[in-house]
Amino acid sequence: MVCIFCIAVLAIVAGALTASSLDDMEGQLADKASGGVKRVSDTESVTRFELSVDVSGKEAPVAVTVYKEHGRARIQVLTHALTPEEVQKLEDELAEAIGAKVVDRSNPQAEAADHEHEHDAPPARADAERVIAADATAPPERQHEPEPEPPRR
Repeated sequence: MVCIFCIAVLAIVAGALTASSLDDMEGQLADKASGGVKRVSDTESVTRFELSVDVSGKEAPVAVTVYKEHGRARIQVLTHALTPEEVQKLEDELAEAIGAKVVDRSNPQAEAADHEHEHDAPPARADAERVIAADATAPPERQHEPEPEPPRR
């Protein structure tokens, strides 16, 4: 599944997000949610909220991740049941609710193409990486490069 998200810059007063401002954000998201808002993660650097929003009669699950130190939020729509226009409108509404401005949006078509190309890449040589990593701690006289693979026929 391709992610659909936007990045928004928060309007931070005095340069820091406080517990109180996060509580305010949670309340504003609750006003937009069709059910409750869950604060699923709250660390020193990140707070993540999850909620569902009714968009034209469709339930749209959303994750809002707030990056405290950088004053940014990632608003991620977790469904493909919405049109691109509905997604953009929802992102804008949620950004406004938390006091943020959207500065970047994902492009689902470009990301889908990127995901397709990931499967075309040759498999990594994890065994060679392990050997090199293990040899890096050996005394210099015992360090060596892994032997090349014999040619395939």
